[in-house]
Amino acid sequence: MPRKNEAWGIEVGQYAIKAVRLSRHGQEVHLDDYEIIRFKEILSTPDIDANEQIQLHLDQLIQKHDLAHAQTVVSVPGHLAFARFAKLPPVEPKKIPDIVKFEAVQQIPFPIEEVEWDYQVFQQDDSPDVEVGIFAITKERVAHFLSNYRTVNLRVDALTLSPLAVYNAFAFDSGAKDGTGGEGMIYMDIGTVSTDVIIVENGGIWLRTLPIGGNAFTEALVRAFKISYAKAEKLKREAATSKYAKQIFQAMRGVFADLVQEVQRSLGYYQSLNRDSNITRLVGVGSTFRLPGLSKFLKQQLGVEVVRPNGFEKIGIEGKREADFAEHAMNLATAYGLALQGLDLQMVEANILPSSILRARMWKAKQPWLVAAAACVAVGAGIMGGSYYLAQNTRSSAIDEGGMGGTDIMVKRVLNQAEGYTKQLKEVNQAEDPRQRIENLRRTMDYRALYPLIMQDISEAVATVEPQEPLQAVNFEEIQKIPRNERRRVYIDAIQTAYDTRADEEGGDARGMRGQDMMRERYDPGRSGRGPAGRGPAGASSTATPSSMTVTSFFDADAGKAPRIHIRVIGTTPVSGPETFLQSTIERYLRRNADRPDRPYRLEFGEKVITHLTNVATDGTDAGINDRQNLRGMRAAPGRGEFLEGPDQAPLDLKSIDALLPKNPLEEETVSEDWEFHLEWTVVLRPPIETRNVVTTPVTAEESSPAPDAAEPESAPQADANPDRTEPGRDAAPQQEARS
Repeated sequence: MPRKNEAWGIEVGQYAIKAVRLSRHGQEVHLDDYEIIRFKEILSTPDIDANEQIQLHLDQLIQKHDLAHAQTVVSVPGHLAFARFAKLPPVEPKKIPDIVKFEAVQQIPFPIEEVEWDYQVFQQDDSPDVEVGIFAITKERVAHFLSNYRTVNLRVDALTLSPLAVYNAFAFDSGAKDGTGGEGMIYMDIGTVSTDVIIVENGGIWLRTLPIGGNAFTEALVRAFKISYAKAEKLKREAATSKYAKQIFQAMRGVFADLVQEVQRSLGYYQSLNRDSNITRLVGVGSTFRLPGLSKFLKQQLGVEVVRPNGFEKIGIEGKREADFAEHAMNLATAYGLALQGLDLQMVEANILPSSILRARMWKAKQPWLVAAAACVAVGAGIMGGSYYLAQNTRSSAIDEGGMGGTDIMVKRVLNQAEGYTKQLKEVNQAEDPRQRIENLRRTMDYRALYPLIMQDISEAVATVEPQEPLQAVNFEEIQKIPRNERRRVYIDAIQTAYDTRADEEGGDARGMRGQDMMRERYDPGRSGRGPAGRGPAGASSTATPSSMTVTSFFDADAGKAPRIHIRVIGTTPVSGPETFLQSTIERYLRRNADRPDRPYRLEFGEKVITHLTNVATDGTDAGINDRQNLRGMRAAPGRGEFLEGPDQAPLDLKSIDALLPKNPLEEETVSEDWEFHLEWTVVLRPPIETRNVVTTPVTAEESSPAPDAAEPESAPQADANPDRTEPGRDAAPQQEARS
């Protein structure tokens, strides 16, 4: 069994495995051993089996040192996991775990069943504010990461994030409760492929991993001087003494700027969340901080003191090892913090080791106690048997001595006890049943991704139009060479929805419901740049909502009564022959993907999907040359809707703004030959019990439908979704009208 007063901290980096062994003597910590085993080549080098290299070098570590009799704590890099921070309302401490779990479901960008996660609560003694840090990693990643340790039979007792280990190292060394000594501080650990920024202030921490590391400086030298990676790495390390120092730093200048920009962006975001923040110091960690000029550059750009410590003060080191360890101390900060967690001296305890492993080890540790408990049960059973025997003898004696009077007393005692149980049962039956509340809480998660999935369906369907390359690149000269009626483009002006429970009609036509009628009759004002000046987008309309309806009545045996959402997409296209064009692209995609296993609904279609198709010049709107001023007037002024009414207003005079706008050579084109279309279909919801197991990973068009041929393209990797790509009459953003 591993000893609690000894621990190994092991960090597997991109260029080396670093390990530190500590032992605890009271509150003092001693360095027993450390090791740095470098890989022959960086693990990100092409054609290298990274897992094989890690396993070989871990085996070397096991052969050189005894790891079996100490706690072993390892870390995953910050870019493989994720951390989220949230402020909690003031609540009782016993309610914090429930609130944190709710926050975890909201904050973690994966289903909670697919991740291993842990949390840490941060709170100052003199403040009611409570902040929680949530740290997580997907189960797939953690299984792959631990497979290397399992292969070499190395037991892992805890798994945490590298930036948390760095924080624990400096927090223990400073001796301050918040790890800063009373000042706002940044710990910046520049690794090989990424940089961890840990901001510590007022008893709490905040961290972010940046996608720039020491490898970026090396790659800049490779590109600048056309040399191999190994030579560039050597050149970087010898930059301070090289006669080509000026050229070397000039080549790395862009990476310096990118790194500082990312740090400034992270610091700015943190300060926007914490208005009273006062960061005064930055502590640099990692080999990259030895680059001459980096500390000075960060100080000038960030306006804070920048230091790179020479070692840790609170660690006890004996003999000649002190000088050797001081040389590598800042490269071993992560391993040092991991070993401290193994000794239970950490400031932040986050263990994202799989819960199945933790449970198995817990039961194994309890086996001796279970055996003892079984023995106690056996002894207790014997005592109970003896007690029963004595009670029987006592009863018999009472009957013999008192006759029936003794029996009457015993019967009365039993009746009183039964009456008490009956009273308790009645109180339980009259109490509120908590199961309904539990069921209601569970149902709040049903269909939470419904509308985003509908919008994703529309986006994927529109992507199948495959606009020509000049249209995607916004090359105006090339676009002008394509006749307007041959430009494969679709513009979505509005997306309207009407929710229909179908519970108030028996067997009625879904399209005859009130919500759908209101949507059909009242869509006219202000359509994407063709409405008259001074009229805004239509207001929202309300759909009839049933006053009383149970969930089970939505999904009875009659499939026709399932709740549904009617969808109408209104848009325009310049393509001649629009009906064939829309049928072969958008409609075809929708029909082929009408019943997808990763959707909590299926699609139903009427006799026609294209319910309205008319030339822009004949729809009663202004279809002449694009009038940018009228377009902006339309968008700036409130319109008259059906749910909220407002007075019409004249367009704003924006001539002064016109002079500032870039000139679009396509603005003079006429849109009179464009076509307006309406696409309509129905989304039929599946029962909630089916949707809870729906696959959440989006299915691409290639996976969900047959491979397209050359004549009829099914989908395109890019849709015309860039709001900066404009053509005549397209100055207004897509409008969604939700009616539910």
